[in-house]
Amino acid sequence: MNKLYPTFVCLGVLIGCTQAAIELDTAADEAAIRELIAQTAAANNAADTLGWVALFEERAVYMPPGTPEVTTRAGLEQVAAVGFGPYAADIQITPAEVVVSGDWAFARSYVTGTVTSRRDGEIIPVDVKQLVVYHRQPDGSWKIARLISNRNS
Repeated sequence: MNKLYPTFVCLGVLIGCTQAAIELDTAADEAAIRELIAQTAAANNAADTLGWVALFEERAVYMPPGTPEVTTRAGLEQVAAVGFGPYAADIQITPAEVVVSGDWAFARSYVTGTVTSRRDGEIIPVDVKQLVVYHRQPDGSWKIARLISNRNS
């Protein structure tokens, strides 16, 4: 038997164990991202301006469809207040894919449902696709770093 064989076996076992540990960590991170997606939908549906803004990191950028990008906390609060004030949302956010790579992740998702005008009761369908970049915070939690969305119709 080759004297190097046991070394290669041990190395192979270590690499396999390390890869399994990375996959477990990635699975936990993916679950955390999916929970953040659920919190985003819940904040929208509850018209929770401060809760929605709290999901973003300090220097986040929001690029909504048809309007200028938002690059400040005050801007995020204003966008949320303008959207949540006159409308009641009933939306779902469905991730099509979630990819984690170290301290960064992204999710490609679909936002569907309705918003209802609080003024006249008009129901408006929501059909949006979005790409969200997440960044791991120093405490290990995840926050939205970039949110880019586009209407499908």
